[in-house]
Amino acid sequence: MDATDTTPPRVEDPLQWGYSLANVREILLPCLDAIGARSVLEIGAYEGDLTAHLLDWAKGSGATVAGMDPLPPDRLRELAAARPELELIEETSHDYLAGLDSLPDAVVIDGDHNYYTLSRELELIDRIAPGGSMPLLLFHDLLWPHARRDTYYAPERIPDEHRQPVGNDVGLAPGNPGVAEYGLPFVWAALEEGGPANGTLTAIEDFMADRQGLRLAIVPAFFGFGLIWHEDAPWSQAVADLIAPYDRNPVLARLEGNRVEHLVAGQGRAREMVVLRAEYDALVEKCAKQEEILRRLEASGAFRSRSGSRACVSAASRRSRARRFARRCRTRPRRGNERARRWPVAPARRRSRPRSAPASRARRAAARSASGSVR
Repeated sequence: MDATDTTPPRVEDPLQWGYSLANVREILLPCLDAIGARSVLEIGAYEGDLTAHLLDWAKGSGATVAGMDPLPPDRLRELAAARPELELIEETSHDYLAGLDSLPDAVVIDGDHNYYTLSRELELIDRIAPGGSMPLLLFHDLLWPHARRDTYYAPERIPDEHRQPVGNDVGLAPGNPGVAEYGLPFVWAALEEGGPANGTLTAIEDFMADRQGLRLAIVPAFFGFGLIWHEDAPWSQAVADLIAPYDRNPVLARLEGNRVEHLVAGQGRAREMVVLRAEYDALVEKCAKQEEILRRLEASGAFRSRSGSRACVSAASRRSRARRFARRCRTRPRRGNERARRWPVAPARRRSRPRSAPASRARRAAARSASGSVR
């Protein structure tokens, strides 16, 4: 990177997971220089992120590079077409290694991350090149989540007796030995972390336990970059000196732990948004169906209002009915749009004005006098 460029380098994958060993190439490639590698085999080339850097490195050293993937993605095929110096091997690691009589100077192992697959790969390598003749082995994913938990690309390829109880489309979170609703998503992963014959680091430890003179270094970054070499190799000390500052470095370990926590939290939020979006889309679809039902009912006249143009009667008809009802009820229709009284009511008696008591007595006396005179 240009010394004047202050932009931090980006993680080399679209999802920003840091799943590729290309993210530690500044450590990995010098290790190849330290052993004077003339040939490199990459098991699990996937989309060719690291492969492209290996090809660029090989230009200066004259080394050969082979990339292996039983089902190469389109990007890897495109890389092989654009870079004819790349040997693309479309086999499983077990099948390919079983047919070799010799090994390249360095082997990158970043394939299926489970105990059975990795253990078998190491056994085949040890059979071909035991002891000090063993090539430099470079690994990915020796820390969480793969260190003590198997994951699988194709569980059916693993014999039943060597396969952990597995879950499909599960989430993994640090500190949770089971599965998490919101975590890093894996298509196939062991349901439980830990225990015998479970995980990449467990496979390496078991392999080294039966063999003398092997050294293991782990760089705690981007899910764990590991190296195994034999002490009798002529370049053993050069690799040891180069990797020593990074091997299990506590600062790097804390940075990786922090990165993983944020990565898992971000993935959890993303998965939660997917669920919420699905619920929202379901509600929108439900509302659209209900609106369609209401439109059909409205068109059929089932819910027409009295004030609607189709259901209401004319103003003259309303007035005529009001008059007829008023006549039956012996009362006059009210003015305006008010309805007439619904029930017959007797006419109200008109109250007379109250009169004073003396005037009333005078009138009664006059009335008696008049009646007497008439008689």
